[in-house]
Amino acid sequence: MVVDKIQAIRGMNDVLPDSTSVWRFIEQTFINCLVRYGYKEIRFPIVENTQLFKRTIGEITDIVEKEMYTFNDLNGDSITLRPEGTAGCVRACIEHGLLHNQQQKLWYLGPMFRHERPQKGRYRQFNQFGVEALGITGTAIELELISICRRLWTDLGFSQSVQLQVNSLGEINERQKYRSILVEYLHDHFHILDEDSKRRLDKNPLRVLDSKNPDLQHLIQNAPKLIDVLGDDSREHFQSFCNGLETL
Repeated sequence: MVVDKIQAIRGMNDVLPDSTSVWRFIEQTFINCLVRYGYKEIRFPIVENTQLFKRTIGEITDIVEKEMYTFNDLNGDSITLRPEGTAGCVRACIEHGLLHNQQQKLWYLGPMFRHERPQKGRYRQFNQFGVEALGITGTAIELELISICRRLWTDLGFSQSVQLQVNSLGEINERQKYRSILVEYLHDHFHILDEDSKRRLDKNPLRVLDSKNPDLQHLIQNAPKLIDVLGDDSREHFQSFCNGLETL
């Protein structure tokens, strides 16, 4: 009688003894760097209420629609293996009152889960190292986060292989203005859009810009740019941030 071997789930890999020392080195490098910058560790569950991710990531997204591991537990509650860390981190801070008239500089490390097509460098269970600065505004904290990234890549020996690209999201009213301009642009090219993009057009049009459809790349590249609708204050903030990068 032949018994089928039970193997690891596709896209979820074992880390064997020969590799664990490399993982430990990378993890400890992250931790040492964040401790120097005054960040504290936070830990939160691997599973969360499904509504948490629908609200924070957005229901009309590839992550929520196609990639989340979601199931009902024995009580009939819908729960999801976390696809990213920010939502759970913020939920924990709100639930335990860590943001009430306080500033928090936090880091976390752990497995995340997305039902993607496994390929080199992309797995269904992957580890994410996250840094969150909550309740803190201004270019100083933005520059600090970039500085942390630079230090990490330097300590890991990757600094010459990493390129930094920056942009600005502006203020809420500017994003709303951009949304209207983008929707008008996409409606003008409605006949080109695939079914996913048509469905997202009115509910979450910015997600159209995330499309991997090769037939839409020319349309996306020529779409209106958010930076073109920024007001004077947002432009000044962005320029101040860019100037600060020169000092790092």
